[in-house]
Amino acid sequence: MCSGVAPRAEPGEWDVTWAIRNIGPYPIELREAWLPHGRFRSSRRDFSPPIQIGPAADAELTFLVTCAEEPSAVVENAFVILVMEWRGGAWRIFARLRVPITKHGVPAPVTETFTLQGEAEAR
Repeated sequence: MCSGVAPRAEPGEWDVTWAIRNIGPYPIELREAWLPHGRFRSSRRDFSPPIQIGPAADAELTFLVTCAEEPSAVVENAFVILVMEWRGGAWRIFARLRVPITKHGVPAPVTETFTLQGEAEAR
């Protein structure tokens, strides 16, 4: 879930922060993350060492996002993609976003759905 958006010095660049919660009883390792949409985009980030998120724990990720849409526009079908290891297997989590742009030109991401793929399914 998006927990904050802050403008950067360059127009159309934003620091966008997501809160990630591990609701399960086992730790997870966050290995990669990115936002691939052309109109709401952040480069792939590899985390080495991986970010450890313990059971029932939270983490925050901040991305440099490029989004230069006009006020009142809406970016549909944007994604945050996370690659994690959980219980010895690799998993991809796809958080589908709708990104309305406020009347002041600020992106306001809304998480709509989550999809999970295991390593064998992702290939």
